[in-house]
Amino acid sequence: MGITRRIISFSLVLFLFSWGGAQADSAYKPTGAPAKESVFIFGPHPYSNPQDVFEDYEPIMRYLERKLPGTHFQIEASKNYADYEAKLAAQHFHFSLPNPYQTVFSLEHGYRVIAKMTPDEDFRGLIVARIDKNLHSAHDLSGKTLCFPSATAVAATMLPLLYLQEVQGVAVKQDIQIRYVGSQFSSLLNAYTGDATACGTSVRFWRTWSKENPDKAKQMRVLWKTEPLPHNAIIARSDIDPKLAQQVASVLAGMDKDKELDQQQFKVGQQHFELASNASYKPMQDFLRRYDQAIGLPPAMKTQNSK
Repeated sequence: MGITRRIISFSLVLFLFSWGGAQADSAYKPTGAPAKESVFIFGPHPYSNPQDVFEDYEPIMRYLERKLPGTHFQIEASKNYADYEAKLAAQHFHFSLPNPYQTVFSLEHGYRVIAKMTPDEDFRGLIVARIDKNLHSAHDLSGKTLCFPSATAVAATMLPLLYLQEVQGVAVKQDIQIRYVGSQFSSLLNAYTGDATACGTSVRFWRTWSKENPDKAKQMRVLWKTEPLPHNAIIARSDIDPKLAQQVASVLAGMDKDKELDQQQFKVGQQHFELASNASYKPMQDFLRRYDQAIGLPPAMKTQNSK
């Protein structure tokens, strides 16, 4: 066999070997491969600092993953209320936990309500002060500084301000100095240190803070408690598969009844949910109208709710 012929034969063998290997690779389909995992961003509203928010909702996200195989829920905390509301407007979250006002706001930005926290009795505002401030009536607040998390924090800011205005007869825009400090933790801390005469907070956060800071809590007292509103919602973005959204809602609604789940891991009792819909937040829409008439909605809220 000549050199040229040997080269051609060898090249043909290489071609056939390569072609056969490629065919074998394309025909081989491994079985038992895990399904591609779907990642969903879950954004709670910033009722506390980002680390607390993450720790509070981490157990709930892992529970959802166990009940809904093939899903992964990634918690994303926001630095403040403005940051969180901007993310809602941009439809950044797949699922989220807004306060009642932010729930109403979200309905105009491509979200729908699938569940809500419960009980509503927990969604009340409180006005808290140091015992040694010796506050006996709302008139003692005249000219004093009161701190609140944010102008749009419903339970910790808006409910207490409307209570002072409607029930206690305080003209909140004229009679007191209002300071926004970014979170309920900061609000309580300002009142505890005496930097503010009193502060607004929510029933649930006050309960948690008192448990974690018993010595500080002994030096504070609740001056007034407001009426409740519908609790925080669970919302789903409009492009989420309705079947998945319903599964998420059902899993959350059954979580506090799961006898195999260690309920003690939820440090603020935030594992209590029930099924809900957009209509569940009509009382919040009515509250916004009352607040606007009595005090005036913050400019950003007025713009958002006029759309």
